[in-house]
Amino acid sequence: METNSRYLKDFHEIERELWRFFALFGDLCGRCARKTLRESACGQRQARDQWCCCMIDNQVHDTWETLNPLQCRRDRGWYEKLVPLALGRMPGNGPCPALGPAGCQLPRWRPITCTTQLCTKMLDVLKRTGLFDGPANLALQIDDILPLPAILPLLYGSAKGAKRKVGDEEVQRYLQTVRHYRERLAAVGEAARQAAIDAVLPRD
Repeated sequence: METNSRYLKDFHEIERELWRFFALFGDLCGRCARKTLRESACGQRQARDQWCCCMIDNQVHDTWETLNPLQCRRDRGWYEKLVPLALGRMPGNGPCPALGPAGCQLPRWRPITCTTQLCTKMLDVLKRTGLFDGPANLALQIDDILPLPAILPLLYGSAKGAKRKVGDEEVQRYLQTVRHYRERLAAVGEAARQAAIDAVLPRD
């Protein structure tokens, strides 16, 4: 796998901006995780898109060829230091070994899908707040709903086939587009966002 320090710095800057956007969904992911645990313990089987993504998916192993060299740059023993939740076998190929009690244990360079996925519940929240008018029955990536340059695989080092250079203007365009969308969601107001989250996934 080939990448360079500047590209990884750019990727992490974009990653942080995306995390700021997802933080506006408040406790949605925590509620979803607790709901999944309850239903799993009771033997209930819901449709795949109704359960916590990190509990039924395993991007750490699915993207191992790229992820491991990146994480080893930071800490060669990164995988052994993960403390996964004792969930047992879940639907799909989960749970993800990076899922800990407080969420993901990878502080940077997470798999691209983990960083950019909008689950069906998030899409429903965006619909209810007037920021999305497409179907919310299947998970999407954020670049499916925003005009973002296709640079993350190049920055991450996972692009296949012919590769090109990524210019700073593309990185800035990515950041500005996500930032603008985040500001639109923030402008909805915390109370309205929380009401949309409560409608999508009632409180425990």
